Amino acid sequence: MEDLVAAVRAALRGTAQDKARVLMQIDLDVVRAVSHSSFAERPGSVVVSTGIGASHGAASGEIVLRAEDAIAAADSGRSVILVRPETTPDDVVGMQVAAGILTSRGGVASHAAVVARGWGIPAVVGAADVVIDGDIVRMAGRSYAAGDTISIDGTLGHIYEGPLTVTFDAPPEEISQLHAWSQRVTSGRVTFRANADNAKDASHARSLGAEGIGLCRTEHMFLSADRLPLIRTFILSEEGSVESEEALGALEEAQVSDFVQLFRAMNDMPVTVRLLDPPLHEFLPPMEPIVVAEGRDELDSDGRRLLAAIRRLHESNPMIGTRGIRLAVVRQGLYQMQVRAIARAAGECAREGSPALLEIMIPLVSDEREMALARAWVEETWRLVAPIELPTPSIGAMIETPRAALIADRIAEHADFLSFGTNDLTQLTYGLSRDDVEVGLIPAYLDKHIFDSNPFSTLDSDGVGALIEMACIRSRSRQPDIRIGACGEHAGDPHSIEILLARGVTSLSCSPPRIPLARLAAAQVLLATGSVEADVLGDDTMSFSSVPHSNLGRRSSEIDGAAPTLADVIHVLRIRGFADVRGVADSLVRDVEGVQSLLSELVATGMARLFEARGIYQLTPLGVEEHESLLEVLLRPESRSLVRDLYEEFLILNTQFKDLCTSWQIRDGQPNQHDDVNYDSGCIGTLEELVAATQGVLHGLSSPIPGFDRYSRRLDHALKRLVGGDRSMFTGVACGSVHDIWMEIHEDLIRVLGVDRVAEGSF
Repeated sequence: MEDLVAAVRAALRGTAQDKARVLMQIDLDVVRAVSHSSFAERPGSVVVSTGIGASHGAASGEIVLRAEDAIAAADSGRSVILVRPETTPDDVVGMQVAAGILTSRGGVASHAAVVARGWGIPAVVGAADVVIDGDIVRMAGRSYAAGDTISIDGTLGHIYEGPLTVTFDAPPEEISQLHAWSQRVTSGRVTFRANADNAKDASHARSLGAEGIGLCRTEHMFLSADRLPLIRTFILSEEGSVESEEALGALEEAQVSDFVQLFRAMNDMPVTVRLLDPPLHEFLPPMEPIVVAEGRDELDSDGRRLLAAIRRLHESNPMIGTRGIRLAVVRQGLYQMQVRAIARAAGECAREGSPALLEIMIPLVSDEREMALARAWVEETWRLVAPIELPTPSIGAMIETPRAALIADRIAEHADFLSFGTNDLTQLTYGLSRDDVEVGLIPAYLDKHIFDSNPFSTLDSDGVGALIEMACIRSRSRQPDIRIGACGEHAGDPHSIEILLARGVTSLSCSPPRIPLARLAAAQVLLATGSVEADVLGDDTMSFSSVPHSNLGRRSSEIDGAAPTLADVIHVLRIRGFADVRGVADSLVRDVEGVQSLLSELVATGMARLFEARGIYQLTPLGVEEHESLLEVLLRPESRSLVRDLYEEFLILNTQFKDLCTSWQIRDGQPNQHDDVNYDSGCIGTLEELVAATQGVLHGLSSPIPGFDRYSRRLDHALKRLVGGDRSMFTGVACGSVHDIWMEIHEDLIRVLGVDRVAEGSF
């Protein structure tokens, strides 16, 4: 690492060729290593088992064997490792709160691996000697009970006995400089998108430089406790029945809400929504326990009905069975429901002034007639549901079968874009089940040098790569401008990226944490192949961290219309404590992209930390220290008396506001059910008067304290939404409500004036 830092610093003093040489010669494994958590030390630690390192980083915690146990432990503040034979949709919420994930089955393309990488959670999968027996985990002749502590290394695939200290040192700022150079090299040549399924992951992806979402797996929207019963009801009911239609309707409403949040998070960036892909039986519980219950005569009528459905849907090879477009053909209405939800959500976002740039992707296409049929469904449904001013989204095909690659020219006649699902394309090209072979077969093949690498980790150039190249050539012969991407996890693997770019792919979509490294790898390929000349880097490249320290003392609103500065972002993080990219942008009344690079810079310089699994930022002690120095120059001494007087006026209004919030929430000693329109209207009317009075205070504060004018605009916007019917805008939490904004105003004044909140007595 010291050599890399020295090389970058030397290149900054040199020419564009110096920078290009450093960029091409850096060891990406070194960059990867400093971008993830690790163990501080391992003396005396015992490696009790080894699996496949599927998601980089280190974690230590108590063993939990069920998702609900992981949630309970995490809620009580304990660090846990979720241990499962393999993960299923039922485990997703437990996975999200776990410090690490360990499975005895699966490989780098398994459900556990893909989800863990997407959230930046360390994971070891395919640890074959890990056996779960009731509440006991056995490995290598040792037994561990639920609650015992183990540690896992998601990079090496090692499992350790007992606790180990996990550390995460902020990467040196020179790493950020490399990312800045790589972005300049790849700009306009390779597009980098993220695989993200919800607003939180989307915001996280934007903060890491994603230029859009290349894969939104809509099936992940059905996995929460309130959604699974709906999809199961749909599966169990007869097609076209009232029960089936009601379940579809409920799923549509749920998806509208999810899509609205996702589209808001991406705003003006493209979002590729993949319609439902997995076979329906994946949403049903495992068959074995129900069969056992049947044998014991313990099933009621619902249980017998469930078992009959599982048997009816059972397929010997489900991954090449009735899934994707095939499922939509045999179970009418499913894709139309999803398109309706997308259209309704897009319409709502357009009315808010946040139009979505949408693409809809059809999975598992293997015939041009499938694609033509699916395109007709999408276009017809869109015409019926979407507002007339909304254009029909781009409609594309996911190329996952060898046949689709071979006839890509015919599919391209009905598609606006193509995206290779390299995980499925690899397993279907080899005839290998990716969920089964990574534990036994592939290690044996690697050991005997039959395989040079795991084809599910690094793309096979000769077979799969040849299919991709053929598909690129043939589809462009029919449609020269067609966009072609890859959205499997190979798109985030540096060695695979070289193959993908060489074969004709120009858009890469991977898990959010892998985007910066993917861009570095692509930059190396472009420079090494001469696709980009070194002079693209210029001689004026500046470090992300090169803003002079003295600039931190100015806030952007001192110059009307100026972009936000580091000082703005530091101040918001200090006021809010924790915030994601969207939260910081909302506080600054700016677009998300305006604050992304600033947050990345604060992380790179050690002034903020990013909690990857949650996508939230917090100031470090160094950042808090920087904020203190910022406050020293923020408020001029001659203005302090005026600000103090205005603060005293605000405190009077603050007391009235707190009482009003209580009246909104509690009526006659009971929770307000909001069923009395006159009562609620009276509260809102009083709030309008209170906000109007507060605007006078804010106007007085905006001159001595630049940036306070933002609060006026934010209050007006929240109040307008409240009057329009959105009740959450009164006292809702973390949603931009009047209460949220009011709390920020109060905290801002306390920080600026150095007020002791305890002494003030405002709690």
